[in-house]
Amino acid sequence: MPSSLIESSSHIVLVAHINPDADSMGAACAFYSYLLRSQKKLTLFCASNDIDQRLAFLPWFEKLTQRFPDDADCVICFDCGSYSRLGIDTTLPLINIDHHESNDGYGTHAIINISAISTTQVVYEYFVANSVKINGKIATALYAGLLDDSKCFSLGKCDAKTFAMAHHLIQSGADHAMCTDWLYRRRSLASLRMKGRLLSQMKLLGDGRIALFEVTLGLLEETGATLIECKQILDEALEMRFIQAALMIIEHPKGGSKISLRTDGEVNAAKILKEFGGGGHATRSGARHKQNNDSELINNLITMITKELV
Repeated sequence: MPSSLIESSSHIVLVAHINPDADSMGAACAFYSYLLRSQKKLTLFCASNDIDQRLAFLPWFEKLTQRFPDDADCVICFDCGSYSRLGIDTTLPLINIDHHESNDGYGTHAIINISAISTTQVVYEYFVANSVKINGKIATALYAGLLDDSKCFSLGKCDAKTFAMAHHLIQSGADHAMCTDWLYRRRSLASLRMKGRLLSQMKLLGDGRIALFEVTLGLLEETGATLIECKQILDEALEMRFIQAALMIIEHPKGGSKISLRTDGEVNAAKILKEFGGGGHATRSGARHKQNNDSELINNLITMITKELV
């Protein structure tokens, strides 16, 4: 059982996935708060060196490190839909906590609930099942992930459980105003510049049902935007009438491309990007394509998406 492994471990590393979002980081920070009570040695780890500063309000964010400790004896990862999302290779006992349908259950123990709207919901349900007292810091960290992955409670996947969890977390001390301020009202000038450029260059394909965005290294350097800031436009594209899929191809500095796909549910994004070694959810998925043939890649993706829309 995961609880037995946690209890028997001396130094636990809590891992947020590469290029972490509020769900991954919030889940990790909540678990960090919880494990502090055990007086074990803890490390909050992320392999990325460029962390979205909109997450700096999360409790224990300042503890985040890129250095993986030599004396660790247990790893707990959060929201890592595939093993590669950890950004490290480890043989240590590993607890895999997630909600991605593409997760194959890697690790010593896997706590996966694909019906959960966020990984913070999976952590919350683990805490409730184990009678863990949720204090203000834990509540805020969990609420941040719930708020972000539900797109401020706007997704159709939101249900009674979603709002019951939100209600309980706010009663337990979650700071709703702070979470919404940091996550939704702190957009950088670079992100606005990138949004303008991407909208002006957007291509509509598949009878106007597919929005395509291409991001070059030159465009990233020119605007100063981060990868996370680029992807924000995908969700906005789906708000346009008739758009059913939003696809982004981002040039990778080491060659190849990163692929991000958002859909309205008619197209299974995880199914399509699984063909490219990626994964995620039915409506949100990503992959890394290592070959430098973007034209062929785009043609293949558009063909696959169009077939699903027929």
